[in-house]
Amino acid sequence: MSKTTFNNITRSAIWTAYRSNCFYCSQSLDWGDLHIDHIIPESLLQKDEEFEKIKEDFGLEKNFNLNELYNLVPSHSKCNHRKSDNLFSKATTLFYLSITHEAELKIKVEIEKLKRNKNKGLILSKLQSALSLNTVSEKDIKKILIEAEKQNWNIKEIKLPFGIEFIDKIYDIFYLDTDFSTLLDNKLLMQNDENSLELVNYSNEKINVSTLNEWKKALNEGFYPYSTYAIKSASTFTFFEELIEALKKAKMPKVSFISEPWLEIDMLDHLSPSILMDVERELSQYIQNRLSIGDLVRQGVVKINNPYPYKISLEFGGFETSFIEQFRADFNDDGIEDIFVRGWTRAVGGTMGFGFTSILTKLSEKHLIE
Repeated sequence: MSKTTFNNITRSAIWTAYRSNCFYCSQSLDWGDLHIDHIIPESLLQKDEEFEKIKEDFGLEKNFNLNELYNLVPSHSKCNHRKSDNLFSKATTLFYLSITHEAELKIKVEIEKLKRNKNKGLILSKLQSALSLNTVSEKDIKKILIEAEKQNWNIKEIKLPFGIEFIDKIYDIFYLDTDFSTLLDNKLLMQNDENSLELVNYSNEKINVSTLNEWKKALNEGFYPYSTYAIKSASTFTFFEELIEALKKAKMPKVSFISEPWLEIDMLDHLSPSILMDVERELSQYIQNRLSIGDLVRQGVVKINNPYPYKISLEFGGFETSFIEQFRADFNDDGIEDIFVRGWTRAVGGTMGFGFTSILTKLSEKHLIE
């Protein structure tokens, strides 16, 4: 039986991590009968030489700690007393430790969760007391919440489904308060692992670009992608450029019709046909009648294709258009949350294709995402 006293947070975390079951008999374990036992006996704390020999014989780390989470398990009182201070065989001990090492992270996560809840309870009780005594007002609390929300927004992490591939690194995490200028001279990785893109001008002069700054300078000087391959590869630059612009414009929305409840861009009954490539403007009547893409799929007007690696891929009028969400924010300063998406359009049965980005929005509960 353990002589070390463990606080209720640690006890609860261990108990929860093992699904409220006894480690030894695997039967349900009531909180009132919970004992915390040591796989390798705690009594070895007083027997240094014996403990050192066991660590050597069992192949354990030299800094193995008897009171670490990987050596602690929940048990019934009877199972704990039955084991007592006995040391399991080497094979059994190592088998048990392999299980407890896997559970260690779960225990740590649970401990942090319980600590937060404990702190939350203390803070809420003090806050309620302060409100009762008029030490603070509801107005004060609302102001604090608004400021906290703004601060959290400014340090918000943007995790991209497709990262920006540079020659030496892939960036798939961005922050809204980042200075992006440091990335503009990094060499981008093209399709087929090419490290530059050839552009031409009307005088048939050629130039190779590999960074976003080089790309922007070349466009200003009249160069452009000419071949089908170059047009496709140009999306590497255009997406990066438009992503940075979106990150700079992103503001915390005041209202959202896409996150409360959460709507995904593959929920066809919430999507307007206006997001599709429509060269002949055949979709106008459907848009005016407020039909969704889901309606058009059911009517056989729009076809759903395999979207990989995008989220959704739709075929209409000889073109296939694919979309994948990047992140959400207010991009046009109207206070409404939008979705910044990356897309690809290609001619069905052909080789022509190009990448693009778009801002999708839902202006009210009655509107579709368009």
